[in-house]
Amino acid sequence: MKSFVTGLLTIIALGIIGYFVFRFTTGLMSSINSSPSSSAIALASADPTPTSTPKPTASPLPTTPPTVKGVSTVKTTTTTTSHLTLTLVKTSTCPISYMTEVKDIKGPLTLKYKLEGNTSFGITIWAKDGNELLKNTTYSGNSGQITTISGVDYMKIRVESKSCAGNNDNWLTLTAER
Repeated sequence: MKSFVTGLLTIIALGIIGYFVFRFTTGLMSSINSSPSSSAIALASADPTPTSTPKPTASPLPTTPPTVKGVSTVKTTTTTTSHLTLTLVKTSTCPISYMTEVKDIKGPLTLKYKLEGNTSFGITIWAKDGNELLKNTTYSGNSGQITTISGVDYMKIRVESKSCAGNNDNWLTLTAER
């Protein structure tokens, strides 16, 4: 029974030490690696749910955590994302009127679209203060670049179908890329 209690206390102590080593290492990496973050959050007010597809391409940065007596050290690798693709809208529903928000923007985002033939959509973009970053503009054609948004950490986007086709399978895909 004593060995069971001793083993349990040892496991708990190692878990607590590991937790604090992890927190210290994470804080140290955050302060050392102060490159721009590529995090973005998309919130939607209607289906389909926006998804993000990051494509990591940067090289790993090895770090060595502090040594604690009696505990083995572990090397941690952190990668940064240099290219981000955030899918804001991907829908087969037409007609639509869709609102979404992008928060915690850490740099310029280029908005791009892909459309099925004989379809079009309108888009309006607002900043956090309500000013229009892009007035209601209609786009058609197979694909293209809408605009590059920079200097803001938040934007609200409204997308409305203007014309629908007989085949609406994935008729509109709207992405934000960096």
